[in-house]
Amino acid sequence: MKINTLISFLLLNITALLMHNAQAQPAGAHGNNFLYQIKHGETLSSLSETFTTNQSNWQAIKRNNYIANTRKIPTGMTLRIPFTLIDEVPDQATIIYLTGNVLVNNRLIGKNHLISEADTITTGKQSNITFALSDESKVQIPPDSTVFVERLRKFRGTGLIDSIFNIESGKLAAHASPNKTGVGRFEIRTPVSITGVRGTVVRAEASPQAGSSSELLNGKAAFIPSASSHQSVHLNANQGITANNKGQAGDIIELLPPPEIRLSQSSPFAFKVTILPVSGATAYLVRVSNDISGYDVLYTDTVRKPETSVTGPGKGTYYVSVRSIDSNQLAGADAVQPFTITATGIMTESGVSIGTQSGPLLQRQY
Repeated sequence: MKINTLISFLLLNITALLMHNAQAQPAGAHGNNFLYQIKHGETLSSLSETFTTNQSNWQAIKRNNYIANTRKIPTGMTLRIPFTLIDEVPDQATIIYLTGNVLVNNRLIGKNHLISEADTITTGKQSNITFALSDESKVQIPPDSTVFVERLRKFRGTGLIDSIFNIESGKLAAHASPNKTGVGRFEIRTPVSITGVRGTVVRAEASPQAGSSSELLNGKAAFIPSASSHQSVHLNANQGITANNKGQAGDIIELLPPPEIRLSQSSPFAFKVTILPVSGATAYLVRVSNDISGYDVLYTDTVRKPETSVTGPGKGTYYVSVRSIDSNQLAGADAVQPFTITATGIMTESGVSIGTQSGPLLQRQY
């Protein structure tokens, strides 16, 4: 009996500790405020010291949250801390994959270039860049896209990221806070919407004609259309949403599931990809990458028929991924399979494919 009592006591304490840690995770941002859920034992002065490096800022935080009695702040309360109070330092992002022609501030860059705040990143045709922030969040910009790095900083006291990426045209994909440490702010903006994320895998697109869209593959996100900026639409995993060019949001849409794919080798350097049709799909995005996660992308194509062929730049193992696209141009998660090329392909120095009677040997794109 004593042993059972001791075990129960330990389990309760472990559960309480886990709950407190979960409650203490930063909750992202809303407007001009950083959100933080208070855990047991924390005070306004201690949090002020942690996030603003100035203990006396507790009074401003108290006013901002309409707190009457600082001794009776409930555990788990979401605290709003103005970003103007938070002590931040500049941050930089490291390029981990680079394909084709990518410009930063109208200058062609190499892989050793560091991405900074106020940079404008432009990807050309069949070009792709993936870079990592200091908390290991990853951002991928596919071809024919222009993204302005509006903000790229981190909290001095905690290292939490404060980043804003503004898509002027094209697409952006991100995996925010993969280590689940939370973010200070991670926003993807377009001319007609804002998508706020934390610990999520998300894709976003901006088009002058069509407006914008967001696809959430993992975690949670808030989508704020410009026509009703005071209201946010909350997205869960495998949900997407669009906004027209006037900033009016549509309904939340369940993303299509990944299709089943089958590979058959058609030559020493090519594989036929057969896609089992998915109900509701109008097209399929097919990509080839060096890695199973799809960050180092070599080739992409959008096909309407449920079959295509893929290859690689030379001998080795690659990964083909296929995602279903619906009538709203929203795409779901990828189906991924490896394939191995046993013959050497041909490509130009810049990575552009050279055609043969068997088709292109390499195309580099997102």
